[in-house]
Amino acid sequence: MRYAHLARYFTTRKQRSFETNFFLDADKYEVWDEIEIGVEHVSSRKFDVQKEDIVAFSQAIMDPNPLFNDEDKAKQGPWGGLIAHPLFFIAISFYCIEVGPCNWVRTPGCFNPGQLNLLYSPFRPGDVITLKVRSSDKWIKRGRHYLQYEQEFIDQTGQVKVRRWPTLILPPTRQEVNRYVELLNTLPA
Repeated sequence: MRYAHLARYFTTRKQRSFETNFFLDADKYEVWDEIEIGVEHVSSRKFDVQKEDIVAFSQAIMDPNPLFNDEDKAKQGPWGGLIAHPLFFIAISFYCIEVGPCNWVRTPGCFNPGQLNLLYSPFRPGDVITLKVRSSDKWIKRGRHYLQYEQEFIDQTGQVKVRRWPTLILPPTRQEVNRYVELLNTLPA
């Protein structure tokens, strides 16, 4: 683990097993000039939503809402139990995306200029989420290379919980990605 000093903040099984060195396999990442628009992939890794995941996310973003972190109070709420914070899909996305399609969200040297997120139903303990991704657009604007994917977060019953279109500005070629990795590897861990 490159950033071993962060380990003290990991409280869940998933967090402890998650590789934090996003540059480890950067040479295998998708890059802008190699992406084919319209290609769809389903993540091989599923996210089994546990109470500890929901509570840890709520604590990490310091949201005191009892729907996200107090099971007893949440049972009295409109959902009848714990639900995940609306931005919980970000944790699911990073967990499900490994080296391969859509991994550009981890690409060294990229910037996030925006996203569109449609939330249909909250994530709940016991949900098993599959992430389906499809490259939807790429373009150049003012010399910057933009890439957009459509992501669908689908539960074990086939219900789409969240649909989103994240957009990143990223290095256009593998050579540029490798340049960022070399630069970042000179920094202290």
